[in-house]
Amino acid sequence: MSGLFWSFTHRPYVTLFLLAFLALSWMEQGRLRTLIWMVSGYMVAFAAEWTSINHGIPFGFYVYNYDALSNDLVIAGVPFFDSLSFAFLSYVSFSFAQFFLSPLWVRGLDVQRVTPRKVRNSAAALFLGACLMVVIDLIVDPVTHHGKHWFLGDIYYYPVPGNHFDVPLANYAGWFVVGWVTILINQHVDRWLAAREAARGRQVTLRYAPAKGLFAPLFWAGILLFQLGVTAWLGWGYDLADVAGDRQAWQKGLRTQFLAGCFVVAPILILAAMQLVRTNREPEAALIEEWLQEYPCPPLQAQRTDKS
Repeated sequence: MSGLFWSFTHRPYVTLFLLAFLALSWMEQGRLRTLIWMVSGYMVAFAAEWTSINHGIPFGFYVYNYDALSNDLVIAGVPFFDSLSFAFLSYVSFSFAQFFLSPLWVRGLDVQRVTPRKVRNSAAALFLGACLMVVIDLIVDPVTHHGKHWFLGDIYYYPVPGNHFDVPLANYAGWFVVGWVTILINQHVDRWLAAREAARGRQVTLRYAPAKGLFAPLFWAGILLFQLGVTAWLGWGYDLADVAGDRQAWQKGLRTQFLAGCFVVAPILILAAMQLVRTNREPEAALIEEWLQEYPCPPLQAQRTDKS
């Protein structure tokens, strides 16, 4: 129990992102689905990490440095906070995918994403969500690989460095698999719960928040910008006296890593911004009605009634 407390208090970035996930997911799909997503996301990631450190599947072989994890909660060789992070990373990627696949109901500064269940549980949302999760790792893993030089710590290493800033390509394939499986499980759970709720006449009533449609892209961008910020600090502000070997080459590699990450992230964020200014962004009235019937939200329904 002390290890769990230490992880949450000494890894505040994980704790803050977890709290943001709980708030976003609760507003978008309710309390029960949020709990199921967190548990299922953790279990899928834990299984993937355990098989990877023991058998090299699906992330490829890597090794945890348990001396650096001595204060953390570690279960069967896998740090608890590490597997838990996959839950919020998969959800925010899935929610961001829906942002791209859905029209936006915009009234002034209030932006609501109109995502009926057929879009939420579509194959397109599944595939795009898994891909957006891989994009996160394209930025995250290369900088966590240098964890000994920042507050993450030297928690793991690859016995055989890979081709992408020392990260093996198998790692990214593993992230896609974990994201895909987690999203698919929860899409099926949502269908099952929706059918049960409809039979009982007890649909989940969602909370209203101004500009809720922007929360997922901002959350996703925040994760990436945080990691890019760490990369930039290592490349331009880190004391090279603490670097062993060729210090200039190490610094140049971090700077290249930062620029490569920017080139990956920038087009996605530009496309997200274009969603807000495109001329055909407004949903049809029938689609809004379908969405509000599937995901009741009294304040939005009242606004819809007042408008009509």
